Amino acid sequence: MSVVSIWITSLPAPSLFQAAGVAGFILYFLGFAGLQLGFVDGNKSGYSLCSILAAVLVLISLTEHFNLASAMIQISWILLGTTGLVCRRIRTRKTVLDRARSDR
Repeated sequence: MSVVSIWITSLPAPSLFQAAGVAGFILYFLGFAGLQLGFVDGNKSGYSLCSILAAVLVLISLTEHFNLASAMIQISWILLGTTGLVCRRIRTRKTVLDRARSDR
């Protein structure tokens, strides 16, 4: 058995809270990387949903080891993302209604 395998097997298994936090990090990273590289449109619902889900997962991880500043960031991200989704939905619905009225 090598030193590396002994070291790896001696590490504690991550908790579900840690796994949620890592999954949230991965979603944040992939969403922002996709946005910066032009694969994701920041004005579409998918980016907002990805960010909201990432924030929820990180917030879940904070229940194990709480950090007020981080919790405030995650809650703000959830609120802003949800607000953006609602506003986008209202604008889309208004556009559809306006087009329907102009077609009459």
